[in-house]
Amino acid sequence: MRYPVVVHNIEYAGFGAIAPDLPHCHCHADTLDATLQKMAETILQRLEEVRAAGKAPPTPGNIETLRNNPAFAGGIWAIIDVAHSHPSPSAEP
Repeated sequence: MRYPVVVHNIEYAGFGAIAPDLPHCHCHADTLDATLQKMAETILQRLEEVRAAGKAPPTPGNIETLRNNPAFAGGIWAIIDVAHSHPSPSAEP
């Protein structure tokens, strides 16, 4: 799945990132590269939590629509492509 992510430069504190389509999915790191790597890990972790709760992963939103949201103004947009496997239905005896 390909999730849009917005990254903001936090003056004197590095970078903060948010995946708008995944509730409670955000991270912080010192460099842009480290932030994007950490965000990929955070997205995978969040998707595992969603799966463990028995829910389907949220559909990634349209990046153009998200860009128009004033809450994300001034951010740098990226797409995080994560391989997330869905559990196979268990065979019933």
